Amino acid sequence: MQGNPEIGTPPDALARSLRGKAGTALVSRLGGPPGLAAFDADGTLWNGDLGEAVLLDLIAARRLRDPPRDPWAEYVALFERGPAEAFAYAGRLMAGLSEVEVRETSARVFATEFAKQVFPETRWLLETLVGKGWDVYIVSASNRWSIEVAAEVLGLPADRVVALDLETERGILTDRVCLPVPTLEGKPALLRTRAGRNPDLAFGNSTLDLPLLLAAALPVAVGLLPGPLGRPNPFLVQAAQRGWARLEIPPA
Repeated sequence: MQGNPEIGTPPDALARSLRGKAGTALVSRLGGPPGLAAFDADGTLWNGDLGEAVLLDLIAARRLRDPPRDPWAEYVALFERGPAEAFAYAGRLMAGLSEVEVRETSARVFATEFAKQVFPETRWLLETLVGKGWDVYIVSASNRWSIEVAAEVLGLPADRVVALDLETERGILTDRVCLPVPTLEGKPALLRTRAGRNPDLAFGNSTLDLPLLLAAALPVAVGLLPGPLGRPNPFLVQAAQRGWARLEIPPA
């Protein structure tokens, strides 16, 4: 991947990591007129799951108002049945907390556990797109308060976050989840509602992002190397079979 005078020179990590003939199309698109871009958050912009980390912190600190005996185990079990149900459950667990509490916890967790885990490759892409006047959104199944905190660190305002949301009453979270849940088909559906159309560029790291990537004119698969147990990253393998651009994140 070579530098483009219209966009500046990408970091060495990005030059080493971008794979596939579609990568050339991505560089060309970055140098063209601005459009609409969507980034998944967890595993795409940073390593790890911010929403899950915040939930674990709230559980450990006994901040949840009326939790079951083992809320984390129930979340994991629900995820096996269906991710949308699990993400909604994780949101409902926070009912009774104030928005301020969730934001403060999220800011602390992001600063201590995730700030150093932000991928320089995708951060450069996000910042470059913003700098060129693109409409950039983060679309995530993690709770919106956590993602809004992270987005602010990355230079995006809260209104550019599409994430799991709950109805609130006087600043207190209720157990009423706003639908659809932003996973699978819910991601492009909610982005279309917010932005008015499908994205020109989309970045994602898992099968839960496939509908968003398929909706994009130019999808980019993001993945850590190596994959689980030292094997090839299965999502990147699938992306290669589809002929998509691939951003392969090397070990830290």
